[in-house]
Amino acid sequence: MILLDTIVSEATPPLKGAISIIRMSGKLSFDILSKMVDKDINSLKPRYMYYASIYQDKDDKSSLIDKSMFVIFKGKNSYTGEDSVEFYVHGSRIIVSQIVQACCKYGARQALGGEFTQKAFYNGKMDLAEAEAVNQLINAQTLRSKNFALKTLEGTSSKYIQKMKEKINMIEAEIEVNIDYPEYDDEDELIEKVSKLVPELINQAKKLVKDSKQTIYLFNGVNIAIIGEPNVGKSTLLNKILGKDKAIVTNIPGTTRDVVEGEKEVEGILYHFYDTAGIRSADDQIEQIGIEKSYEIAKQADIILVLSDKKDFQNEIKTLGISEIIKDKPSLFISTKKDLFGEDKQADISISKDDENLVDLFNLINKKLDITSKEDEGFSSQREIDILNKFVEELESILIDIKLGMKIDIVEIKLVEASSLLDSLLSVESTMEDIYQTIFKHFCVGK
Repeated sequence: MILLDTIVSEATPPLKGAISIIRMSGKLSFDILSKMVDKDINSLKPRYMYYASIYQDKDDKSSLIDKSMFVIFKGKNSYTGEDSVEFYVHGSRIIVSQIVQACCKYGARQALGGEFTQKAFYNGKMDLAEAEAVNQLINAQTLRSKNFALKTLEGTSSKYIQKMKEKINMIEAEIEVNIDYPEYDDEDELIEKVSKLVPELINQAKKLVKDSKQTIYLFNGVNIAIIGEPNVGKSTLLNKILGKDKAIVTNIPGTTRDVVEGEKEVEGILYHFYDTAGIRSADDQIEQIGIEKSYEIAKQADIILVLSDKKDFQNEIKTLGISEIIKDKPSLFISTKKDLFGEDKQADISISKDDENLVDLFNLINKKLDITSKEDEGFSSQREIDILNKFVEELESILIDIKLGMKIDIVEIKLVEASSLLDSLLSVESTMEDIYQTIFKHFCVGK
């Protein structure tokens, strides 16, 4: 089985540097180490740093690789939940390669991407949400996204789901007691309890969905397409946002023929701006390709900024040919050249080339996307959002069943389904044993 293999890989980036870290994990780790260092492995203390000569073969002193440090970790006290070794060696690419080769010579194999964390997950060191947080932490681009990943790694989101599960388990336990001991509780009372609990869970799940959508922006950033006719101020706006001349600005229509990109971090959110080619009828083949790219960028964007210097956005939408694109996508209508034409009451905001403060624009973007500056909660992947939405649908169907007068045992079946959806968020599997434990913990059934 692949998960039982002993694996080895460099844990630091594959670059020349002062120090490189090599991680090895699996049941053969200590045996392999014993063949590479002149020390009694059984006498070593876990989590202590040791200095040693590291050989390709300790019995052949001419095979010295490096004089450096190593640490051993035993079983459950390691990152992966199994015996592990970490080498802290000089950062020569040759040294790293030789150590990895020596480990493989004695029974390890080169680790695949993410395999150490996969071992940690299967060995119960973390649940699926926490495992995903490891990758988020590594790829965090802002302080806010880093802090959120740390919270998830500590199990904050998992604990929230677990509390919801406990409430469902409690009501399921009461139903089971009612089925086995009809005199214990009244069915109407149970239906009433379910009727009170389910809306509460629905509201909690919907809030998690809303918060989770925000955290996706936190990790992926917000993709913003700047769309408009030539010479309406798209490039000027991009340059103003970035605080530098990223895009060429002239009074010649069609100056921007390809997509010009730029990033701006505001309150921990990374905003990716795409200044697109001005949309118009064009005979120039290169300009036409740029216009086609403009449409593609608009389709892929999280939000579209529609710029115009004319005070008729409904007509502008038709002129640009973006009616279908913005129908189901958040959009902001921005009137440009305020210094020349004044405010436009049809627009979401009016700006000019001299506007220094664009806080109002970012506030409008955040409002459209439900992004707040509050403490971050929820999950951070579409997979998790989809599961939460299914959970809500399952609970809403329970309320419909209750209105239709369904029996409590039918309601319980859907409660079990809803509970299993929460399990899939964490990639765990509940059984009736969990419900029985709740029964014996909270109810006195024959003592």
